[in-house]
Amino acid sequence: MKRGQQGPPYTPCKLFYDGLECLTSGDYLKTPAGSAYLIERVRINRNRPYRQHLECVRWPAAEIPEGARVFPLHWYPRNRRRARTLASIRGP
Repeated sequence: MKRGQQGPPYTPCKLFYDGLECLTSGDYLKTPAGSAYLIERVRINRNRPYRQHLECVRWPAAEIPEGARVFPLHWYPRNRRRARTLASIRGP
């Protein structure tokens, strides 16, 4: 499966959620493109209290029950550190 494609429904996945909302298990996340995720487990990062580690299940957006708490999910690229190269390890 290519990056950016939604997987089959009811498959588990892990996500990071940056936000001040208090997410709990049983809440839903929905993207502007129509993908939805059911949150099964939430863990708050010790060093970054705004970052929540989520264990989710991909969920069909049409099957989200009435009255459920639904939060928006916007994807953004993750900034990764550049790997150390041999030249940077050696020094000047």
